[in-house]
Amino acid sequence: MAGMRGGTMTRRELLRRGSVSGAVIGVGMLGGLARPGRVRAQSQIAGGRKVQLTEFIWVGGGQGVVPREVKASFEKAHPNVSIELYEGTNTVTYPKIIAQRQVDPNKPLINFGFFNQNAQTKGEGDDLWLELDPKKIPNIEAVYPPFRRKGDRGVTWGLNSVGLLYNSKLVKEPPLSWNDLFAPRFKGKVMLSDYAWEANGVLGVAYANGGDAKHIDASFEKFSKAAKDGQFLAMFTTNEQVKDALARGEALLTPYYTGFAITWNEESPGGNGPFAYSIPKEGMIPSSESFNILKGSTPDQIEVASAIINTYLSRPVIERYCNLTADIPTVKGVNLKPELQKEAAFQPSAIEHAIQVDWQTVYEQNNAWKQRWDRDVKAKM
Repeated sequence: MAGMRGGTMTRRELLRRGSVSGAVIGVGMLGGLARPGRVRAQSQIAGGRKVQLTEFIWVGGGQGVVPREVKASFEKAHPNVSIELYEGTNTVTYPKIIAQRQVDPNKPLINFGFFNQNAQTKGEGDDLWLELDPKKIPNIEAVYPPFRRKGDRGVTWGLNSVGLLYNSKLVKEPPLSWNDLFAPRFKGKVMLSDYAWEANGVLGVAYANGGDAKHIDASFEKFSKAAKDGQFLAMFTTNEQVKDALARGEALLTPYYTGFAITWNEESPGGNGPFAYSIPKEGMIPSSESFNILKGSTPDQIEVASAIINTYLSRPVIERYCNLTADIPTVKGVNLKPELQKEAAFQPSAIEHAIQVDWQTVYEQNNAWKQRWDRDVKAKM
């Protein structure tokens, strides 16, 4: 993967190295991570000074469960620390982070948190991320070497993939190609994520039609024509918006993260939700997921953020998170529950056939693509 140091490691290797026999751990194990003396004299973190910091977490699909457990456990062990959880999506939150930096670079909107591949790459280009200190985050050594970011400007803890999500109760023939976003049978029933190039189909359609990140014209032309013809229902900026539309049948299809189809079904009574996904024949798009600390944070905030990231990178915590959210962990020794191992997105054939995106080009073209998206797609809906 671009921007990662060391050699290469496929998702297949990650699955092979992780046992499939593990079960989701209980909350009780989280409390043990905060016992005095585990990493340092916990009550004396940041010298005992009052520290307030903001952690960005993702919303929906079980994403907020473990962060709330970690927050409660950490604050109990460190009475001088107060953690504010800022929930949202990278698509909406990243521009706000940039806007706040322009107002005051020493008062970042977010001090640390979870960031996807697109935000990680943009943050590297925008010089947002601090270098993580392995001495303060010793569990970073448990991350497979290829997933240590260059200069430790963030660390990849997991992977997700983008495919085609649909309502399985109303769609009898699953979509098979990225180009099915334009199929007549889905007219007026396709929802798109705004400005998320891996998660709104733009990149997938490009690769499906002989292009790539450097050759994107055919994809934009298809989306532009489809918008004019009424193919798309709406744009969404939150996970709940598309979840509700798919559940109600207002939308039938969306390009998005496959893990949500899994976790949304698990949230339904009896696990019998209407959500399903397919892996396009041209390949799914893998997306790395990272922890980052933002520049402008104070030394005390950096110390606390580092300790919390170290907690997340411990095997029991990242294991619980990934089993709840259907992510593939990049931390050694993590066990995934058997149900996940059976999912199509976790199969070696799907992983090996995945589209490998040129993320640096995506970052460089982001602003130009946003202007084109607004002009040629959104304006025609």
